[in-house]
Amino acid sequence: MAETHGLMERLEKAVTRLESLFSDSHRSGGMECDAINGVNGSIAPYVEAFDRLLNGSVAEFLRYSKILEGDVKTHAEMVRAAFQAQRSFLVLASQCQEPQEVRRVT
Repeated sequence: MAETHGLMERLEKAVTRLESLFSDSHRSGGMECDAINGVNGSIAPYVEAFDRLLNGSVAEFLRYSKILEGDVKTHAEMVRAAFQAQRSFLVLASQCQEPQEVRRVT
């Protein structure tokens, strides 16, 4: 049980760091482009698809897991934290430019 609690704390810290990085990048003006990766100031299509997944079957899983309590509820909280971290990563990735291809001279 202590291992799951430690893992849950680590996941929460990771989510917090990702959210902090995301909000810092917006404040610093590093994202001042008209359109990045085909997204013009709105949510990327794959983030919207991920949100549909979160609001659908994942939300249902979390809702039923809370009813069961115990280890199931603890596991569900870890799953929730992991999905939140993944969404933060997707949002951050959607607002970054794709790196240019580097050609090697041989």
